[in-house]
Amino acid sequence: MYFYVIAALVFGIVASVIAYGKGRNSLGWFLAGCAIGPFALIVALLPAVPADGRYVRCLACAEVIQADATVCRHCGTVVTEGVPESS
Repeated sequence: MYFYVIAALVFGIVASVIAYGKGRNSLGWFLAGCAIGPFALIVALLPAVPADGRYVRCLACAEVIQADATVCRHCGTVVTEGVPESS
C-alpha cells in the first residue's frame, strides 16, 4: 500500500516538473501523474501541438499575440507580417 502511494507521488511530481518546464498546467499534470502514473509521463514528454498559426510570439517582448494583430497588446510594438517595427 505504501509503495503505491509513494510511486504515485513520484510519478505526479515528475509529470508536474516536466509540464511546468513546457509551460503547461503543473497541478493538472501532478494529478494525472498520481492517477495514471507512467502513462502521464509519456504524454507529458510529447511535444506541444502548434496552434495552426492562430497565435505568434511578438519578436519585441516574446509574448503570445494573435496572428492577425497589428499592435502587440503587451508592449505596444507595431507588428507587420509577423515582424515588429520600432515604435
